[in-house]
Amino acid sequence: MTLQRKLLLGFSLMVLPTLLVGVEAIRTNALERGTLETLRQRLAHSRTYAEVEDAMFNQTQVVWRYLSGDPTAKKEFPLTQQVVDYWLDRWAAGLPADEIPLADAVRRIEGEIRAVAARVFLLYDSGRREAAARTARQELVERLQPALARVNREVYRQARESGVQRAFAEVAGIVEAKRRVLWAIGLLALAAGLGASWLISRSLARPIGELRQAMAVVGAGDLDHEIEPRSRDEIGELASAFAHMTEQLRQSRAQLVQSEKLASIGQMAAAVAHGLRNPLASLRAAAQLARHRVEAPAAREQLNAIVEQVDRLDLRIAHLLAFSRPAPFHPLRESVRTLVEGALSGFAELLRQRRIELAVNCAAALPEIRVDPMRLEQALTEIVSNALDAMPDGGRLEIRARAQDGAAGATGVMLEIADSGRGIPPEILPNLCEPFFTTRPEGTGLGLAIAKRYIEEAGGRLDIVSTVGRGTTVRLWLPVATGDVAPEPVRSLA
Repeated sequence: MTLQRKLLLGFSLMVLPTLLVGVEAIRTNALERGTLETLRQRLAHSRTYAEVEDAMFNQTQVVWRYLSGDPTAKKEFPLTQQVVDYWLDRWAAGLPADEIPLADAVRRIEGEIRAVAARVFLLYDSGRREAAARTARQELVERLQPALARVNREVYRQARESGVQRAFAEVAGIVEAKRRVLWAIGLLALAAGLGASWLISRSLARPIGELRQAMAVVGAGDLDHEIEPRSRDEIGELASAFAHMTEQLRQSRAQLVQSEKLASIGQMAAAVAHGLRNPLASLRAAAQLARHRVEAPAAREQLNAIVEQVDRLDLRIAHLLAFSRPAPFHPLRESVRTLVEGALSGFAELLRQRRIELAVNCAAALPEIRVDPMRLEQALTEIVSNALDAMPDGGRLEIRARAQDGAAGATGVMLEIADSGRGIPPEILPNLCEPFFTTRPEGTGLGLAIAKRYIEEAGGRLDIVSTVGRGTTVRLWLPVATGDVAPEPVRSLA
């Protein structure tokens, strides 16, 4: 017999007791439902008799109200008779034959209540009020109400015996029969389980062999080999643990590669700083000197713009160095709108030249976020620059900001930068934030890497979605500022 057939036989033996238990459960469930339905009907009859009892009590209360001086009570008495007849007929209609005498006794008492009420009304109307009250007390309170109470006790006793006690006895019998059947099925299941366990234990060789082969492949250096647990038992847990370990090794290798790239960035950043900072310093000094010697406002404005842009470039060089040699993070409170406006301030002329429509939509009353303002402004500048490069023939740049909770319920702000450019092919989308990865001949591949680094440094998240031919959207989630952020430093006015 093949292993597959043994497994099929083993599972069949295990399923058979389950089917028997299911059949027994269905059978006993039907019996219990029938018993409960009978009990429900008996309780419904008891509730109907409670209505009869209340209606007869109301009859007597109408008599006492009339004796107390309520002239309308006598007119209500015929209505109470109709109510009593209605509930009495409903109750008597469902009674078994042995309880019909109880219904006759109730009808007889109800007829006597009517007769007493007629006598009381007659005496009261003739002016004999004391005699009317005495008759009502003797007949209603001292004779008919005790008689009705005795009948009530008998009615409820019969209801308990024929309803609740009988239902309890039937349920007890059903439970006892179920217990005997389940014992038999349990013994059968034990025998079937022993046989099935022997068969299933032999089926462990295949998953263990697959796991051993996967270990050999991973041990040879192929960390991308997929390991998929095929069961939920101990072997499946072992495969899951091995897959988790392989994933950690893969992440460690990626981090090592990232560290090597960052080391290269540090060397390149040092070279860039050495090659550019001195010329930039000279350019800034010359612009400042020229600014003091010219009188034309337009020329002074252009020279001020040169100084401002040189300072901005110097800050970017410093941030590039900080990317390879990260400094301690000191977050500040900052407004999203202020950061967006600061990042867009240097693109006004480029937007006009490329005929790009700009739309900024920030939700009202956005909370302040917890970031390093200069670093986040640089990240936004890199992202906006990429968006403009994707629209050389014009288009639409839309920036949206709204409050949105992040993972684990953290409060934050979602900032979206969407362009209507060419879009990004899906095969290169996962590599966009890798250092040195670029699709432009003149690019360095550092812009999005720096942006992602600064976003994650602030506790945020950067995601990119794109559709070829329809544009790209960069989503930045940033945490809301709390009381643990550093105070904003005082800016010099010089």
